[in-house]
Parts: sequence; structure tokens; C-alpha cells
Amino acid sequence: MKHKHFLGLIFCIIIAIPLRASQILIPMDESQSNHLKAYGIAYWVLNNNVEVQWLLNYRGGSFMVQNAALIENECKIRGVSYLVIADGQASAILTEIADPAINMDVVKLEKAPKIAVYSPKNKLPWDDAVTLVLTYAEIPYTVLYDEEVVAGVLPTYDWLHLHHEDFTGQYGKFYAMYHTAPWYQEQVRTDEAMANKLGFKKPVNLNLRLHLKSVTLQ
Repeated sequence: MKHKHFLGLIFCIIIAIPLRASQILIPMDESQSNHLKAYGIAYWVLNNNVEVQWLLNYRGGSFMVQNAALIENECKIRGVSYLVIADGQASAILTEIADPAINMDVVKLEKAPKIAVYSPKNKLPWDDAVTLVLTYAEIPYTVLYDEEVVAGVLPTYDWLHLHHEDFTGQYGKFYAMYHTAPWYQEQVRTDEAMANKLGFKKPVNLNLRLHLKSVTLQ
């Protein structure tokens, strides 16, 4: 833990030294070579206690941050397109965005959110696009499911992604074609066992209650 804090301190000291009074612009339009990794860069910068400006509707919702060698290097490592612009250019961009005649805005991001994903532990590889995306973007997250929600851990997270399947307690859209498949039957047994363990007669009772509890954090 001390080592982590030390690295964070070193990062802040280094980034406090501007490189020729410039900014890094991470475009999110068609010029961006890797949009998902770009989101990961924004998270990484925030996680190192450095402010990020999110330029809504400017070149696809670009990010702008004070220039530092560490950030440039990280963009190169992750294959993220970026531009180094002078402070004068950055000011011109902010002035353009401030024009009330156009639909743009600047949101200052100051803290990396603690992310959780509500997703079943027995999901199949194709079942959860959210975890695939976050993993690829290199954005850290914690997978939570019924037991954790019932235990009351949701308030410890800032951002919750809900699993894409419905919350009716049904066994999914694959019933008609796969209800005899071993993997499908195992999913049914797992869901029913979890509901019973947590004091519910059926998964539908558990899922609906958890859904109502989860959306309050969204």
C-alpha cells in the first residue's frame, strides 16, 4: 500500500512539471485509433489524481489533460491516438465550446469512479459484453452478484453496470432452443440454489428485489 502511494506521489510530482506549457488532446472522433483504450487512458489519468477535461460533443467527446511524458508514453503503449497542443490552442478550444450557439460543454473529471458490474458468476463468455469491454479498455472493476448485493456492498461503489439480461427471474431467451442442454440446466440449478440460499422461493423473487435495489445506484 505504501509503495502504491509513493508511486502516486511521484506521478503527481512529475506531471506538475509542464512540458512546454502544453496539453494532451485525446480525440474521440474518427481519427481515434482505439476508442475503448482511450477511455482507459482517461480512467488511468484520473486514478493517478490528475484532472481530465471531458469535451462533450467536441470531436466525438474528446479528453484533454495537462501534458506529461508519462501520459504520452501510456498513450503510445496502449495504442491511443493523441495530439500535443499548446496552451493557446487549448484555450481556443475551450472558447469555442463555451459558445452558447453550439451544443458543446466541458465536464471536469476529478476522481476515478469505483466500478462494479452486476453479473452472474456462472456466465458464459458471450453473456456479458460489459466485462469484455472494461477488461479490454483496462478499466478496473469488481463483479458483484446476488450474494454481494444482499450483503449491502452497493453503497461502497460509485458506478454500477447491470448485466444485460432481464431481471424477471426467467431463465433467458435460450429456453426454446437450449432448455435440454447441460450448460442451460446447470444455469437453472445454480440460480435456484442461490435464491434458496438467500431465503427466496424462486429466482424471480430474488431478481426483482435485487433489480430495484441495484437501479438506485445507477
